Amino acid sequence: MLTTFWDALVFRSCREGDRVAVAQGARTLTFDEWRHAASAFAGWYLQSGRGPGDRVLLWMDSSPDMAIAILGLWKAGAIVALMDPKAKAAQFEHAVRTVVPTAIVCDDPAAIPSHDLGVPIVAFRSIDLQTLADLDPRGHSAVPTDAASIVFTSGSTGRPKGVTQSHGNLLRACDAVTGYLGLRIDDRILCSVPWSFDYGYGQLLSTLLRGSTQILPTALNPFAICEAIAQHRPTVLAGIPSLFTYLLRGVSPFRETDLSSIRMITNTGGKIPPPVLEELLHILEGRTIFLNYGLTETYRTSFLDPGLARLKPNSVGRAIPGVDIVILREDGTVADAMEVGQIVHRGDYICLGYWNDPEATAKAIRPDPLAVPGCPGNPRALYTGDYGYVDEDGLLYFVGRRDAQLKSMGVRVSPLEVEEILYASGMVEEVAVVGKAHELLGDEIWAVVVPKPVARPEEIASRLTAYSRGAMSPYMMPRRFLAKGEMPKTTTGKIDYQAIKREVERQ
Repeated sequence: MLTTFWDALVFRSCREGDRVAVAQGARTLTFDEWRHAASAFAGWYLQSGRGPGDRVLLWMDSSPDMAIAILGLWKAGAIVALMDPKAKAAQFEHAVRTVVPTAIVCDDPAAIPSHDLGVPIVAFRSIDLQTLADLDPRGHSAVPTDAASIVFTSGSTGRPKGVTQSHGNLLRACDAVTGYLGLRIDDRILCSVPWSFDYGYGQLLSTLLRGSTQILPTALNPFAICEAIAQHRPTVLAGIPSLFTYLLRGVSPFRETDLSSIRMITNTGGKIPPPVLEELLHILEGRTIFLNYGLTETYRTSFLDPGLARLKPNSVGRAIPGVDIVILREDGTVADAMEVGQIVHRGDYICLGYWNDPEATAKAIRPDPLAVPGCPGNPRALYTGDYGYVDEDGLLYFVGRRDAQLKSMGVRVSPLEVEEILYASGMVEEVAVVGKAHELLGDEIWAVVVPKPVARPEEIASRLTAYSRGAMSPYMMPRRFLAKGEMPKTTTGKIDYQAIKREVERQ
């Protein structure tokens, strides 16, 4: 029985060692090569005087090298801290202060945004894995309850937090998700999401658990992604809303690419804009599409049955195996069907907490509100900070972040609902709705939009204003529209609402 992902790699190496585990451009890494290179990396780690439970921050782009580093650190009993190398200097410095790593392993030391933090910086390629190849370090054998990784949130709603997951939790969660997806050993997963983002990380873990092949584009742009599709013929396309938007807009060659190998599309990290989803379903008609919902803190919470993707595209479905979803009112009581409240994740896959942040941990992870009094084990629940509701059929709908709700003309307004109505106008490629303090309205609603080519930028505000009058209640209507050529994004590809709010405040 597998208890850690190192066990999974050893199993795959023994069973099908010559199969390709990771492919990126012309470079491939078999399961056997992965195991031996990771063992050598573990030898370097232990020879350097570091030990079990120490943290190592990986500041690397997804690659076979990064795959080797992650598994090597796990073999040595270390805790892997992951952060996108495109993150800003302040985020990087915050991560280093939070996890206090014994080393930072990177692709290029010159790209490190700060060198004065008292932590050794090591270039992966400077480690002579060939010399260490004969080592078989025993190190520390991790157990399922040990911390495995620290994945930093995007910081889109505040400072990044280091979400800490155990080996066992990750293994169980990955098993549940790959199970309902129906992933097979012959699948080839095109992962266009950085492994430093929890959804990309999940694709790597899926390769380890199911023995599928991980395909990485040589760059995260539509041309490199389409090149990877043509070269490696993936069966699964894993993405986030911004990725699908990029693939279907501008000069992307996606429509001209042979997509016949793809049998499944998966999405998380937010709702795909309705026009993009409609076009994606048209281009990839007949393929299975999974729309998922979850947080870094839960790995995954819910998914929509693929048969409902066209019928209920606004829903994020039902709880995944091992999980129960409950909607709570502000007073802690359970909400009725169709009543908006906080989404609470009960059951398995909840993280250990936020590294070195007990206050944030206590706020998010609390006693299970529906646990039977006296139940042993102190059952926990994750209070997501997201608003949503469950309909009469038991389907979950995400309304928005709790801290993003607006109050206009005395009425609470969901920015996501306003965004959905503006998407339905057919005039915008992307839209982000935020509020600005106003002495009479409370929150003055602003809509920042990327217009479609059919809508001239100088006319978009007047046209959307006229549309909004007929489609929204007065308290929901954006009072101001701001047209942009492109939307600011976080390093994980999500719309950067903090940057948008700052821009609106300056207007």
